[in-house]
Amino acid sequence: MTDDEHHKPAKLETEFRRQMRSGQMARFVGTLPLYSVQHDMPDRFSKLLRQIDRLPNEDAGAMRGAHKARN
Repeated sequence: MTDDEHHKPAKLETEFRRQMRSGQMARFVGTLPLYSVQHDMPDRFSKLLRQIDRLPNEDAGAMRGAHKARN
């Protein structure tokens, strides 16, 4: 992408989605090590992880609402 294209949000979003769905990205992600949560971590970190886990669901609901408002 050229610098001019980076300033166009729709094109940037399309390019980002294209790259995230690429075979190269799938291979890269497949090389990453699995992780697990340590059960003896401080409560503040456990609480933070629970909040992070809830974000995708909340964001998806907000995105659906924004999409309906545009149509």
